[in-house]
This record gives sequence, structure tokens and C-alpha cells, in this order.
Amino acid sequence: MANFKPLEFSSQGGTKPVLYVDSSAPQRELMDAAQWRLGAVKELLSVLICCSTEDGGRHDVAQVSRALLLLVDDAEALFQAASQAA
Repeated sequence: MANFKPLEFSSQGGTKPVLYVDSSAPQRELMDAAQWRLGAVKELLSVLICCSTEDGGRHDVAQVSRALLLLVDDAEALFQAASQAA
């Protein structure tokens, strides 16, 4: 039976939980989902290396940073659920 737990507040985008992780999912599936998100973080960070704020890219960097935070928070929740599934 599924055991849904809300993701952290920073992942929700609002005051009430709407995003959940199935902590009863197989550990491998939880780990894969977390690693997928960390891979996306790594790719976004590689894009930031090439950004220049001299051309007014501060807004772009802020948007990418927000996306990075969401992905890292989600990955952390997935890793926590996977460690509890072990």
C-alpha cells in the first residue's frame, strides 16, 4: 500500500502540500528518481558556468537558482525515503 509523505515546504510552492513522495516505493525506484534530479542539477550548473551577469543575466541566474533549489529539495526527500525503505 502506498505511503505518501509531503515534500518539503520549499518544493510545494504554496502553503498546503500538493506534492508527495510514495515512501513505500521500491528503494531502487526512489534512488533513481533522486539521481535523475541531481543529474538535472548538474546540467543546470554547467549552464551557469557559461553565464555572464555583465549582459544583464542576473534574472536568468536567479531563475536557474530557484529551479536548482527545487530539484535539490526533491532529491533530498527521495533519498530520505530511500534510506528509510532499506
